[in-house]
Amino acid sequence: MESSQVDALALIALVALALWLGMIAHRRSAGQHAIHGGSASRLFNYLSAACFAAILPTVLFTVFILHPENIRVAGLFWHPLILAVVALALGSLGFALLHAVFERGPLTRAAQQRAEVEARGWTETDARTSGL
Repeated sequence: MESSQVDALALIALVALALWLGMIAHRRSAGQHAIHGGSASRLFNYLSAACFAAILPTVLFTVFILHPENIRVAGLFWHPLILAVVALALGSLGFALLHAVFERGPLTRAAQQRAEVEARGWTETDARTSGL
């Protein structure tokens, strides 16, 4: 196989692995803390998880398979791995902030509803519908 074909297959595998790991991280996160902000909040949570989860596979694929040459940016020579990791970390942070923006209002309302239910106490209707 040619070097360009190996690089293309490695990049496809890297993207697939990052999306799969991002889905695992997103499901675990959503399972631990419910997402109240709707589909936009879920999307940004997934994208943040995918960017964060892609950092380690990016490092491993770059070191062991791709071996890119240094590039010149801002007058200095940089390894593309450093630029990719920084971009993924900043992407993860940016998507996490967008998730927080969409989640803040609905999360506050959900907390208020929980507080109202706890302040009301256990009612006869709650006892009948609890299944205990």
